[in-house]
Amino acid sequence: MNVRIDQLEPELAQKLVSPLRNILHELRYTIPGQYQLRVSLLDANGRKKRSDASADNWSPESGRIEIRFEPAPEERKIASPEVSRGEDRKSSSDSLANRLLRALDRAESTPGWNFVSLKKFRDEILPSEPFSPGAFQPADVHWQDAIRSAIEKRLILVGKVPNPKSPQFPVTSIRLNRLMPEVQEVLGLPKRDLDFHPIHIKGEPLSATILRERR
Repeated sequence: MNVRIDQLEPELAQKLVSPLRNILHELRYTIPGQYQLRVSLLDANGRKKRSDASADNWSPESGRIEIRFEPAPEERKIASPEVSRGEDRKSSSDSLANRLLRALDRAESTPGWNFVSLKKFRDEILPSEPFSPGAFQPADVHWQDAIRSAIEKRLILVGKVPNPKSPQFPVTSIRLNRLMPEVQEVLGLPKRDLDFHPIHIKGEPLSATILRERR
């Protein structure tokens, strides 16, 4: 099968992003979530190969590989005045942060699960989250930044649960903070009134009763 340059480059980027992210993490570098890995196949002089050229035209003996980070495409374009509010709300509901919350909600509902492991959720559940062809495909680093942001905003709560296999190493667990209005809105839950409402009790004020009893 004849593979073109523009088909091979994204595949190389997808395979390299996780190992490169781990290496940078060990060196104490963090890749911001708004950046993605870009791989370009160049000739010996550093010129970009034609996108529609066959990948067989590039050789490691006479060519170069350029690896760089560049701004990732926006998850959704800013709606024009002609776009209806309904369409804008739909785009917003499909944001990466909202998909993260819905994925954790499904994980918490898995039969037989007493808790959701952060590691399992991050490394297994989120990478398998389906996205339609042509849509922005988040890499591991995008999911990590989304998790970190949700934890900082207290949309996700972090805890520790006993590890039966290694008691000295408890498992880090996560769960949705369903009291947060943002979580309730994403999941379509009825909003709860969390404001304090005093209850009026007939009789003298409690302070007067306390003062009388202390005499």
